[in-house]
Amino acid sequence: MNTLTGYLLSILILFSLNGLLFSQIRKAEFKIHQRGNLWETMKDDGTIGAPDPFNRIDTYPSMDWPGGPSRMSKDDQRSYSVGSGVWIGGRYANGTLFFTENGPFSYVDPGTFEPITKTQNFISSTDYNVNEAEEIITARWTTSTQIACQRISRVWSFRGMNNFIIIEYTFTNKNNAALQDVYFGFPHLIRPSYQDFLVHNGWGDDLNRTDDFVAYDATRRLLYSWDDTPSPEFTQDIGNWWAATNELRTPGYAGFALLYADAAQNQVNQPSHVFWAQLLQNEKFFSLTTSNANSLYNILSGADRSLQATDGQHLTPFILMSCGPYALAANQSVRIVLVQAVNGLPLETALQGLSAQSLLPVGLDSLRHTVDRARTLFENEYRLNTIPPPSPAVDIIAIPARQSIKLVWSPVDQTWSNPLTGKNSIAEFRIYRGERSFIGPFELLRKSRQINPRRDIDRERFFDPEINRWVYEDNTIALGVSYFYTITAYDSAGNESWFTNRNEQAIRAVNEPALDALNVKVFPNPFRKVSGFLTAGEENTIVWTNLPARCKIRIYTSSGERIRVLEHDNPNSGEAIWDQLTDARQRTAPGIYFWTVESEVGNAKGTLLIIK
Repeated sequence: MNTLTGYLLSILILFSLNGLLFSQIRKAEFKIHQRGNLWETMKDDGTIGAPDPFNRIDTYPSMDWPGGPSRMSKDDQRSYSVGSGVWIGGRYANGTLFFTENGPFSYVDPGTFEPITKTQNFISSTDYNVNEAEEIITARWTTSTQIACQRISRVWSFRGMNNFIIIEYTFTNKNNAALQDVYFGFPHLIRPSYQDFLVHNGWGDDLNRTDDFVAYDATRRLLYSWDDTPSPEFTQDIGNWWAATNELRTPGYAGFALLYADAAQNQVNQPSHVFWAQLLQNEKFFSLTTSNANSLYNILSGADRSLQATDGQHLTPFILMSCGPYALAANQSVRIVLVQAVNGLPLETALQGLSAQSLLPVGLDSLRHTVDRARTLFENEYRLNTIPPPSPAVDIIAIPARQSIKLVWSPVDQTWSNPLTGKNSIAEFRIYRGERSFIGPFELLRKSRQINPRRDIDRERFFDPEINRWVYEDNTIALGVSYFYTITAYDSAGNESWFTNRNEQAIRAVNEPALDALNVKVFPNPFRKVSGFLTAGEENTIVWTNLPARCKIRIYTSSGERIRVLEHDNPNSGEAIWDQLTDARQRTAPGIYFWTVESEVGNAKGTLLIIK
């Protein structure tokens, strides 16, 4: 090799590495499906799921079930997946092989990417379209091999339809010539044992912590995975039982199924290829960063099944479903529709711990029924036969003075009509409360009698005509306990809305004292008569929260006149209450006020606006 040839080769390698590096370091834009019980992160580059090249242990949802909250710690993580993506491989007219990889690992083909969009179509909106999903996220990108890709994902919050995401792909050949033997593959890193971070301090990243199974339901074209059942004899070995809380951490089955695929060459049944393998020790075979296009195409097309896992093998799974082969003329498109689904034992059952182990197979039936419902909905072109009423918008207000929590919600019973029947059919409101987490479990309050908006006694007791809102005060709480609330609407046909109005942050009637004065807050601010505490005798209450156990609050007018001093000395409470009276027992006027907090562990100051 002469010097010039070697130099040019070095430049070529450098450009190739730069292209590879670009594909690995671009930070994708994303939108999150967070309407139903299954949450997911959809990215603009064709990949799906939480991890990105900058953070292998990100905390965005990734087949998160039960879903939420929006940001999770490792202790809250209930993701059933590490990520997923799209593979495309085929041959140009001259027989040259091409292959593009968009995930599920950090490598992404260096194509072009359009802005990702999210459309909301909530049941409570005036322009609600009954024939479309509640959340639609659309991503469009074009591969380096000139295949335009569109991915439209749809979710619903309605009960029975909130554990799946329908994902519709359209692939269009933008080359000037035809393509042959084209396969479209959907690799997934579905990993129910993602929860094993808590159980085993790892996420299936070691053979000693590999404890997932994979199976294929050919009738439903469903490829799914689940965590091994726990063993009482080997509590530190395989299994999904967390002894610290006596809880089954992964009581669900997770998978994806093919709902539709355009006819392929020679009318080959679709999917043409289903494959799963042990990721550990084999990851190098599943990415262009460590393998080559020819090898990956052979896996994509099913020509190479040498790494296929055996039945009953414990896995850290790599899962792939392929459709093809297709012959695509210039500008010809292929449409493929998948459903991503998770379902299993409800959280209440999972919290029974090891005693629920024998019930785990029931979760597989739940997953199958979920996929069946998704298929029916898709084949019905997303038209719904029944819809529930909307969940009302809720304000949740702690009232330290009364040691209670108040729920205030919008009167959807006055404004909503069922778009299928034209009737206002809301029969009652149901109030739920939970103490554990955002995902529940929730218990029904007022079990013996729900709030009926048409019952005179309920309207007299719970409806405030001055603010035109429903009001319920929960005075059955325990001090120092954090709560989550949700209110549903239930119609005369037995349809109930979902928990879409839960508070992501737990609320207490009285918070514990803070260790310092760094995060002192005052609410409501600004104070308006209608934004205050809607309880007789509490209408003028203003609360300081996150206070140290001992401190002094001074309140001043805008001209600097001190009008009130509040002494706070309570080792059990971080709140102090002001009734808007001065030290001389005079009612304060509207205006801007200044306040200070002085304590042995720090000071704070701020402003307060009073509007009446």
